[in-house]
Amino acid sequence: MEFKIGNVTIPNNICLAPMAGATTIAMRSICKEFGSGLHPTELVSARSIMYNGVDYSMKYLRIDPEREGICTIQLFGAEEEDFDFAIKAICEDERLSKVDIIDINMGCPVPKVVKTGAGSALMKDTKRAEKIVKASVKAASIYGKPVTVKTRIGFDDSSLNGPEFIKALADSGAASVCVHGRTAKQMYSGKANIFEIARMRNAIEGYDIPFIANGDITNREEYKKMMEETAATGVMIGRGAVGNPWIFRQLSLSDEEYELEKNKNRSNDDIMSIVFPSERDRKLMLLHELELTCQYKEERFAVCEMRSSMVQYIKGMYGGAKLKNEICTKTTIQEIRDLLGV
Repeated sequence: MEFKIGNVTIPNNICLAPMAGATTIAMRSICKEFGSGLHPTELVSARSIMYNGVDYSMKYLRIDPEREGICTIQLFGAEEEDFDFAIKAICEDERLSKVDIIDINMGCPVPKVVKTGAGSALMKDTKRAEKIVKASVKAASIYGKPVTVKTRIGFDDSSLNGPEFIKALADSGAASVCVHGRTAKQMYSGKANIFEIARMRNAIEGYDIPFIANGDITNREEYKKMMEETAATGVMIGRGAVGNPWIFRQLSLSDEEYELEKNKNRSNDDIMSIVFPSERDRKLMLLHELELTCQYKEERFAVCEMRSSMVQYIKGMYGGAKLKNEICTKTTIQEIRDLLGV
């Protein structure tokens, strides 16, 4: 189901969540091929852009509109002046000017981000969050780019101020909001709180902006539950998509289409499935993502940086534990290919 963020039409309401160290151009491009409607970059410091320019952060900022389709750059920071500068610098750089959407991270729970007043720390300072959104919207509007925000249900269990916070974001001009169903203190532990996500959705019911839900979506049952209980416009999938781009196809199908795909005869291993991958499919896709990554980074760095993603591709395979240990010792594509035997 398509929807609109500002002037941008998103073709599918099942999207990839931004993740530090994971959502590279390679992963974003592959997820787009499998049906992801939106796939933001990992978070980039607005302050770093202000003081060091875009070149310093280009390895995180780099986009490829031809491969990615709709491009979203996610920024984090604690000062509205930093966002004003960073957005203008991005939109005026010829390598980045085709970005479609600017996303603001107000949900990162990592201590080194929180201690600067950025990420999820902004949930404790609504006035500052409002100033940042307003400044960002003003700067981005010059270039015709909508501004979105990704946040959480609260900073901790004693301050579940999500409904008030998200309403302030909408009032400040956010064109869409995504909510991760955990508090900052939870980090990524425990369960996503669907009830609190729904409360936040209800808080902006009268606003004509998309609401995206995020947290614990790894299969069709969890996807359907999230959509039904929150009345969200769509979902973002994070860890469930690492090493598993097939999830976008699986969730996009109707129940009838899903059952037909599930019951297909897969005796011909030479034909890669785009819905239910065989072990060979997963190995081949691992290599495909690695090869794409190497188009943007030196090979040895690409192999090292992709280790955590490669481990997810082989998770649950026969002999997977041994493969996992051996993968973490390899430094070239050929070594990985030989190890996988495909």
